Amino acid sequence: MPIYLSPQYLLEQLAIGISTGAIYAVVALGFNLTFGILNVLNLSYGATMMVGAYGLLLGFYIGIGNFWLAAAFGVLLAIFTGLLVERFAVRPLGANWWNVKVATIGFAMFLENFVTRLTDGRQQPFPRPFEIQYYSVLDLFEIANIQVLLFVVALGLMVGMLLFLRYTKLGNAIRVTAQSPDLAQCLGIDVKRVTIATFAVSGLLAGFGGILNATTFSSVYPFVGQSLGLKAIVILIVAGLGNTRGCLIVGMLLGVLESLAVGLGGSTYRDLIAYGGMAFVLLLWPHGLFGEVGRVGRVV
Repeated sequence: MPIYLSPQYLLEQLAIGISTGAIYAVVALGFNLTFGILNVLNLSYGATMMVGAYGLLLGFYIGIGNFWLAAAFGVLLAIFTGLLVERFAVRPLGANWWNVKVATIGFAMFLENFVTRLTDGRQQPFPRPFEIQYYSVLDLFEIANIQVLLFVVALGLMVGMLLFLRYTKLGNAIRVTAQSPDLAQCLGIDVKRVTIATFAVSGLLAGFGGILNATTFSSVYPFVGQSLGLKAIVILIVAGLGNTRGCLIVGMLLGVLESLAVGLGGSTYRDLIAYGGMAFVLLLWPHGLFGEVGRVGRVV
């Protein structure tokens, strides 16, 4: 039997896919937050993830010797980047969706080229919190400790964000504003502050997503956010724009399918799964697998 058809190999690829899918789900969740508030895609999101990963490296460079403290520093930089996007690329343009898209693309290009200038565009090695060790699971397959860590962190972020949106005052304000900014104002919600907070939370998820992705591949480069950002868009479209639950499920599913495709056919099949799958889904379900989440009409 070829090794790629053995149960052990398939289970190992499945484990890799689950950890990768969890990262995709976190990334898509942050992307979905800003879409829910603005009803427009924040196309600087990928660059914000890149900032989070490079922020960790910057933390080591300025003397933060602990991986977790450097990661916290990187996440803070990503949050700050998200706030800058809201202040200078979104707020001045108001509800002009096309201008916001162009402005966020420009902001992403600025960040990517700025980091390229600082690093000469070279791929940088990325540290890991500990040495990789492999553990046997029921004598069926082996799994690396770093995969377990990535999955646990990503799962914690997903659960924490769902609880935040459902049970906190700010989370409920974000959900109401996503349904109808006018209705939110009628209920006494400060839409401007909610929008700012949403970009901060989205930046937090982007920072973690960038760090988790860089930890997976042990490297980072200035344009890594482009591929991650495109994958987030694919997940949003396939799940249904604005559908939080759908984003989590599709993100996990995409990670598993990509891992199995790479394991069975090679790395050239990775993007085929994402973009080919999106085209197939849109042919059969134009509004995504779980349907778009509509907004309440404008209050007259």
